[in-house]
Amino acid sequence: MMLFNKKYPRLILVISVIILSVFTFIFIYFKNTPINNENLNQLLFKKIKDKSVNSVITNKSIDFSNHGATYVVFGRDSLPTHTGWDEKIEIGDSIIKPKGSLKLVIKNNFKTDTLDYENNQEEILTTNF
Repeated sequence: MMLFNKKYPRLILVISVIILSVFTFIFIYFKNTPINNENLNQLLFKKIKDKSVNSVITNKSIDFSNHGATYVVFGRDSLPTHTGWDEKIEIGDSIIKPKGSLKLVIKNNFKTDTLDYENNQEEILTTNF
């Protein structure tokens, strides 16, 4: 208990002020940094636009280490999906996405759905795919 005796009050005060200053700076920085979903989705949209897909969905995956992010897996690649798309996509469905597009066409023997990333910008998807 050497720190709390009468020999070190100035050291304790200086360390306390430094710690308080660091936490105050961090708080002010994050409080004044607005979160804009549109900006956060731009990197994701670029990565998706750069892909051309014409394959069959082999798996649907959830990445619990990344906030429960959902993916469709095809061949050796994957794409993130929105939670509202889960009932529209099944294993064995064909998936088609032209390069430069943000629209996925999901086909099977009974239906054809077009899923658009731009129509679902309120949900921020992961860019780790």
